[in-house]
Amino acid sequence: MSKRIKAVLVLSAFILTTIGVFPALAAEKVDVRKMAEDMAQFLLSTRRLLAQNVDIINTHGAKVGEPLPQNAPYSFKGVIPAYMGRVIGEDFFKNTGIQVKQTTLGKGDFGPRNVYNAPDDWEKEVLTRFYEPSYPKGKGYGEEQEIEGKRVYRYAFPLYIEKACMKCHGDPKTSPTGDGLDMAGKPMESYAEGEVRGCISITIPLAEAA
Repeated sequence: MSKRIKAVLVLSAFILTTIGVFPALAAEKVDVRKMAEDMAQFLLSTRRLLAQNVDIINTHGAKVGEPLPQNAPYSFKGVIPAYMGRVIGEDFFKNTGIQVKQTTLGKGDFGPRNVYNAPDDWEKEVLTRFYEPSYPKGKGYGEEQEIEGKRVYRYAFPLYIEKACMKCHGDPKTSPTGDGLDMAGKPMESYAEGEVRGCISITIPLAEAA
């Protein structure tokens, strides 16, 4: 993996940990929505960087900023946005109590690719809104809720298919193995650029009023 990508992942963990120093936040003292929006954007940036550099990560001898080596061995290493987003979220939760999750309804009969990305009831409802053609593109949704007797702030930001996503989620005819599967061995779903893929879901514990 390139030094630049390693640096970004380390920086990602540092910034997210710094943001989440306090496991419970008072909504009246902290702009929790802005905090959730920034966290979602940071994870989105991390995902985008990984997607854009997937060939560099998997091509032997490849370096950021240089042409890919011709006829170099290509070995899939599993370092993709879905996986890295999940493990970053899990580590972040252990350290802060704030849940950062990627989730999706999937497309058609495909459904979510992985069970750990399956949406809960609230996420299903919000995702359904995001899929509506009339919903404003790039607008997140958040609200306070009570979960198991504790107040939390829940926020979701829509994820859209970008050009770099098409390698795994685009036309099955472009499958690198010629069988409709992507480099991770998952069925390609025929997404088009700009379509809603899912969302980043964030749950922030709120301090109880004194």
